[in-house]
Amino acid sequence: MSQSPHAQPVVDGPTAYAPHTGADGRAKRELRAVVAQRLRSRAADTVASLDWDALDAAPGWLALPDAELQRFEAQVGAILCAPMLKLWIDGPRLSAARAALGAGFLQALRALPPAQILPSNVAPCPRIDSAEQVAAQLRSTGASVLLASMQPGPLRLVVAAAMAPATPAAMVAPLAQSLIAQAITLAERPADSGSRA
Repeated sequence: MSQSPHAQPVVDGPTAYAPHTGADGRAKRELRAVVAQRLRSRAADTVASLDWDALDAAPGWLALPDAELQRFEAQVGAILCAPMLKLWIDGPRLSAARAALGAGFLQALRALPPAQILPSNVAPCPRIDSAEQVAAQLRSTGASVLLASMQPGPLRLVVAAAMAPATPAAMVAPLAQSLIAQAITLAERPADSGSRA
């Protein structure tokens, strides 16, 4: 993790999901401060229930800058909605998905074999009928998965308040965590410049 003294902490790759317990002292304090600031700005009335230990256990994705968190939410939502996304053939929805997810991510997602995709009957994905719905629906779905990945308790309650109106998806935490891990893996794949999603 390299960063200038005045920059926000860099949170990427697997660190975006994992609790930031492995960071050195200074980096850990900086990440905790970023998470605390996000929660204070979005859920000020609930954040008082947290202590430093709860902030230390927060997933690294909570420290992502807003634009990166929105993209990460959309990517996680796309993993859940992969069976539907793979069926899209219309240009407007595909263009909207490419803008929300990144071209490389969408290409990698659409290239996944069926065995690596969660069946659509395991967890519901919202219906997305138009290009205008793509980004918002994928972000909302991803935020619900991110919340479901957290253990119940004060931190999850505060994060849920900060991410409202999203609510935890109806799935067990290990399933949500596996979807997040898959999103991270796809996001880290180098883009194949030879084809388009």
